[in-house]
Parts: sequence; C-alpha cells; structure tokens
Amino acid sequence: MIHPDPAVMALLARVYNSRNSFFDAEGRYSHRIPSTFTEAEHQQLRDAGLVPNVFIRWGHDEAIDKLRQAASKVDLRAAADAFVASMVSADLSWLTVLPAAVLGRAMPVHAEESMRGGSCRVCFFEAGAIDATQAAYFRHLEGAGWGDAQPVNGALALSAAIDSPPASWPRPTPRDVWVFHQVLDLLRALPATARYSQARTALHKAGLLSANRPSRCGTVLEVLAFIGILQTPEHPGLMTRFTTAIERDRRPSVRVEVPAPLAWWSAKEGLQETLVATLFGHLQRPQVEPTPPPATPAARRKTASPAGPRPRSISGPPTPGSVYAIRFREDLWGAAYCHEVRTDGRGVLRGRMEYLDLLSPTPPTAEQVAGLGFRDRLNGERWQSWCGGLDKTTGVKRIAVDLPAPAHRQPVPERIPTGGASDLTHLAQWNFRF
Repeated sequence: MIHPDPAVMALLARVYNSRNSFFDAEGRYSHRIPSTFTEAEHQQLRDAGLVPNVFIRWGHDEAIDKLRQAASKVDLRAAADAFVASMVSADLSWLTVLPAAVLGRAMPVHAEESMRGGSCRVCFFEAGAIDATQAAYFRHLEGAGWGDAQPVNGALALSAAIDSPPASWPRPTPRDVWVFHQVLDLLRALPATARYSQARTALHKAGLLSANRPSRCGTVLEVLAFIGILQTPEHPGLMTRFTTAIERDRRPSVRVEVPAPLAWWSAKEGLQETLVATLFGHLQRPQVEPTPPPATPAARRKTASPAGPRPRSISGPPTPGSVYAIRFREDLWGAAYCHEVRTDGRGVLRGRMEYLDLLSPTPPTAEQVAGLGFRDRLNGERWQSWCGGLDKTTGVKRIAVDLPAPAHRQPVPERIPTGGASDLTHLAQWNFRF
C-alpha cells in the first residue's frame, strides 16, 4: 500500500470528478476517463495498478468471509503502529488498517438481514459492484473506507495492506508518536460538555495532523470511537462489544452526522484508558517535542484538469444578449444565453439564462454560437434560471455579447428558479444526454 505518485493522484482526481460519473449498461456506478487523457497518462495509471472502473461484485457471505480472513492475518500491534504513523509521516491509507482489522475480528458469521434502504442490518453490506480503484483513491486521499459503511471496503483495505511487503508497513516516527499523544491529551482536556463537533474543531485548530482538514480530523475521531477509545456504556466500540449496523446507525437526532459511538460521546465520558494502553502502550511519548518535518513551501494548487484550450473571455458584468461558455466536464462544453439582467432584493446581479443547443469537446467560440437555437429539457419543457455570479464562476466564461435572442415556439416559463452560475455546470443533464 505504497503512496501513489502525486501525478497519479492528480490523474485520479480528474477521473473521479463527480461530473464524470454515470451508470453503465450494467447499472454500475462508473466514471468516464476524460478524452483529454494522453496515452502516457493512461500508462501511468496502468503502471500504478490504479486503472479506473475495475469492479468487484461480491455476495454478502463472500464479503464477510474475506473480511474475517484478512483481519485474522493482521497483527494488531502493526496495525496500531500504522495508525499512529498516519498522523504525520505515512500515507493516509494506513489509517484504515486498524479499524478494518478490528471490524473483521469482531464481525460474526451471520445471515444477511436487509433493513430499509437495502443494506444488511448487521454489517451494512449492500449488494452491488464496487470500483476497487475508486476505493483505493479515497483511502489514499482521505483515509476513508475501512468497512464502517460497507464491509467490502474493509476487506479491500486489509488486502491492500497484506499484499504490501512487510518492510513497507510504516513504523511511527517520534514525531508521529508525540502528535498522537497530543491528540489524546487534547481530548482529555475538553470541557465535559464538548461533543464531536467541538472535538473536531479543537483538533483542527491545533494543527497537529498532516493534511489538516476538518474532514481529516473527523476521520481520526471516528476511528477512535469505532474501535472503542471514545465510547459510552450504552454505545460501545467494537473492541468492547460487537455492535450491529443498525445499532451504529442510531443517532441522537437527524442533525448528527456521525454514527455511534461518536454520535453519543461527550468529553465527560473520557477516554477508555485501558484500551489506549492495550493498543498503544508500547509507544511512549518523547520527553521533548520532536522537530516537525520541514514545511512545504506554499505552492499554487494544481487544477484537476490539464492545461488546454480556454474560451476567449469577455470581462465585465452580464448584459442582455451575452453568451457564456459552460464547462460541463473536462472534455465537454456547452453554452447559455442571457436574456435579461436584474438586481434582486439582496443586491445580487442576476442574468436570466437558457441553454443553447450545443455540445462541444472544446470551448465554443462566438462564431460557433451565433445562430444556434435553445435546448429544452429532455421532457420537452422550456427551462430558464436566474443566475448570479456569472462574471466570477469557474467554468463559466462570456464569449459573445449583443447577440439577438433565438426564436422559441414556447413562451417564457411561468416559474423561473433562482440560483448561481455554477448551477449551469451541473444541471445540464436535465437538458442533454451525455
């Protein structure tokens, strides 16, 4: 489970952009590989063993058996070391090994019992094809996918770790160990009334973790709760007692975004110190804070798509008769016409927009859109929207001005929704088949 080259991760980010998603002929949730990919880029993915849309489809019993067998092969001390190493020095995918191993060891053999939504009420298994490359991508990107919401992902995480040479399993550096103990101390010092969201905010503000994002901090807390370090008597973690999917899915209210035990934990419950000692007692805190790794110079964030042809943009606020190029995907463009402009009650300048009948693999030009008609929704209804932010939205660029409005056999819609220019980039599937 070696960290992919950043260039490979950038390629996967381009593929797994939500705009590329679709269901293939077999009903599998798939992603288009942009036609802008070069053969060299395809080869990079093949060499890394990360070719998109490589699906597995296991049955319930097969998935549980694979998870249990893989977990039995994992040494929990090595998994705990990998978890601590993921605090700073190791790839985030190593965070998943410990909770996946704990899940597999706790998981009983059981018959599939469906609950509302179709997943198993014992383990959350849900039938369907899973893109193994996408699962690997999210493990590397977020440390996500250890089987908490689908046991197949836990089996995949463990298989990737087991297939890695033993020498490649990370050992925590002194800095990793120091950071891990700082995380525990931060949780111990929270006010008794603090809940998950306050703990996540405090951890994020402390800036201890690599890739220090709120979601990253939340993932660390979820793992600590999942295994049982952050738990309550009524809602234990898996190293205390196996809890079924339906138990873990219970939350104090619909506003709580995390599952049990973390959904119910508060700082007054403290940490399960015996479990901390069992899993991590061999990792003694350094007496002096180890030197942090050198700070990486701030660099301009790379875009998720390659440099390519860009529309010739006409700056300025929207005006009636303007036409905007709309980027639907990395390799697909459309256009929208501005009928009129108004300022709403909140002072937002909005244009009344309507798609033109155009799909293009390259940015459209002013000459290309002249004379085009409008594109209705797939059900034949005319559609328009009042859009704000036309002059400052990524993927929306004005390419023509003062064009006459094309004729349309239908009147202006009686009800016109209000939104942002970004809506034009993702609502097009109501009007186009692509």
